[in-house]
Amino acid sequence: MKKILFDINIVLDYYSITRRKKYPESIKAYELALERDDVYPYISTSAISNIEFLKHGVLKREKPEFTFKERKIIIIEMIKEILKYFKLASTPSYIVFDYDDIENSQIIASANAIDAQVVTRDKAMLAKYQNVAITPQIFLAQVKKQTQKIDFANLKKQYYDLQPQIAKQMDDVLNATSFIMGDKIIQLESELQEFTQAKHAITCSSGTDALLLAMMAMDVRPGDEIITTPFTFIATAETIALMKAIPVFIDIEEDTLNIDATKIVAAITDKTKAIMPVSIYGQPSDMDEINGIAKKYNLKVIIDGAQSFGATYKKQMEVHHCDIYTTSFFPAKPLGCYGDGGAVFTNNDDYAEKIKKLRIHGQSKRYHHQYIGMGGRFDTLQAAVLLVKLPLYAKEITLRQNVAESYCKKLSVQTSSLIIPMIKNDRTSVWAQYTIRTPERDNLQEKLKQHGIPTAIHYPMPLHQQKCFQYLNQKTSLKIAEKVVKEVVSLPMNPYVTETEQERIAHVICQ
Repeated sequence: MKKILFDINIVLDYYSITRRKKYPESIKAYELALERDDVYPYISTSAISNIEFLKHGVLKREKPEFTFKERKIIIIEMIKEILKYFKLASTPSYIVFDYDDIENSQIIASANAIDAQVVTRDKAMLAKYQNVAITPQIFLAQVKKQTQKIDFANLKKQYYDLQPQIAKQMDDVLNATSFIMGDKIIQLESELQEFTQAKHAITCSSGTDALLLAMMAMDVRPGDEIITTPFTFIATAETIALMKAIPVFIDIEEDTLNIDATKIVAAITDKTKAIMPVSIYGQPSDMDEINGIAKKYNLKVIIDGAQSFGATYKKQMEVHHCDIYTTSFFPAKPLGCYGDGGAVFTNNDDYAEKIKKLRIHGQSKRYHHQYIGMGGRFDTLQAAVLLVKLPLYAKEITLRQNVAESYCKKLSVQTSSLIIPMIKNDRTSVWAQYTIRTPERDNLQEKLKQHGIPTAIHYPMPLHQQKCFQYLNQKTSLKIAEKVVKEVVSLPMNPYVTETEQERIAHVICQ
């Protein structure tokens, strides 16, 4: 991704009849910036009024017959068009002015604030700011050489699209100086409840802390056993261990890679407290079967939905199929903030009230502590980010599903050595990852790398084989989990993977 900020002279070249003929390289640079998906064009906020003023002069020379009002209409339409295609780069308050050329120092400061280069014909700017300013010719040469890299999660594209709204929300927090448990926390929790139709949504400091809060609310004690999957991120079982409880690992389904519900009953003992399925890669587990077992044996169900926020099971969000549902807002998750964050969802009033106290050190009122809790509050600045993202999230889920469907179609022509992911008919996935399987993983990763296509392995070692869990003395072999960790490889997955990128990825895999 290349960020470019256009100087005033380039913009005026594009919108002037005589200047278009005189400076064709400016026009090529301007048009290329709008054509390329990997170039993000900006204009400085400080430049808008100057563009308006200078365009009046250009129009007076080129169209002397126009009245002031007619010129004004043309200029307004021009500014509207510019702002349709360009993001605004604010001139930061920490700017150090160059009083010999205040205008140039403002534009350079705007570019530095977003880590962009300035495309300009201004010789003074080019001479003074050689590390930032470039000519249209240099820009064209740079982009020509630039390989169009595929971004794995493409957080930059999302931020580019949402930057003004996020800046506004964060400015609200900064101006209110209510950084912990501010009004935006209440607003976000209300919107999360509406999105999921959950009775309670309680934000917290991370997806890991969400799991801890869930188990603390259930009064999980040392020695309690919690049945879970070995094929997941370590936080799932790590939090069980932190509670001094015992993670009991059972094998997974080979088709979905989720916990195998048919193996749960054999793992139940008189110490079993709960079942903790993980909605791996964004797809829910077999919740009817799991809940049926939990009801029969008087167990609790906690869904680790760190990868699955927004997924449905039998047309309902997962919170309606467990006692407590937890999720993560880590930046790379389908719904991510710009730091750590998480949430706990439940329809149980008692759990909700207890969790609300637990996340603020077990406090029932100021300096009165009903429980041993934690500092698990959600950052108000992060809530501001999610307040921008959440209204768009349903659309992004659909885009992820479209990308996944396209991948499946394109990769289905591959040999039988490649296993593409499957989603069961009674549920949906938010596709936190698009993960294929092949016994030739190393060769495939190397081939994709040579073509500039990033991959990741989620996950390379099952939890029961991790050094930190050797104290459990797991004797049973979990054959499917041990097999798939040698085969899984995740492809770029985000709402912005283009059709061209999908074709490129599929071509490399299938060749």
